Amino acid sequence: MSALGVHHSEERLIADAADYWADRSDPRWLDDSHWCGGRRIDEGRFDQIGTDHLALFDQLAAMVGGRPHLGRVLEWGVGGGANAVRFAPRAESFVALDINPHSTAEAARVIKDHSHTPVTEVVVDVAAPDAVLDDVPAGSVDLFLCLYVLELVPSPEYGLRLMRLAAAMLRPGALAFVQIKYSTGATDTWSPRRNYRFHNANMTTYRLDHFWTAMDDMGLRPVGMTLVPESALDQHYGYVLMQRT
Repeated sequence: MSALGVHHSEERLIADAADYWADRSDPRWLDDSHWCGGRRIDEGRFDQIGTDHLALFDQLAAMVGGRPHLGRVLEWGVGGGANAVRFAPRAESFVALDINPHSTAEAARVIKDHSHTPVTEVVVDVAAPDAVLDDVPAGSVDLFLCLYVLELVPSPEYGLRLMRLAAAMLRPGALAFVQIKYSTGATDTWSPRRNYRFHNANMTTYRLDHFWTAMDDMGLRPVGMTLVPESALDQHYGYVLMQRT
């Protein structure tokens, strides 16, 4: 579902998203990219983001036999590294992927400050995400992370496109841990499909049952889901752990 009003084309939304995340002069950019040192993301909140997400992952991972061996971890939308700094120490290697090279470099820096895990930086073009398979071969990833990202993508269809790429990159039996914003049915939780710069934090939402079914259909079997109706940062978060079939 989408909000009432004039919808922008998928091509325009993709272009607007690319422009927004390239514009580091926007005062919201540091916070939206979850860099430490923004107006909202101070050191304490930066640490809390990764700590909370690792705890949620461990809670859901108990449903597949406890703390798994992480192997090669890829985070799509690594930002300033708030999640990476907690997950990377458990991994054999870490792929820091983002659409902005400043973010991949910052994430690599903070990972290296906290662990000896090797880091590979990958910058992806918003308009051509499928090119990621040139840098990350199919079946080469053990854990796919995507947190505080899927609500920022240009459209629900674009988000599913990214998840199909996740399915391609994951080896059979590997895990994906993602967060979405869910629609409650109220019009203000529908995907607006217009004015990316204004709506970016709520650009894409999913009905929980639709997302669950879509993942299962593309070979990402949902294992469990945890809902966070409200956090210090926003509302209507759903965290899903899936296993590649």
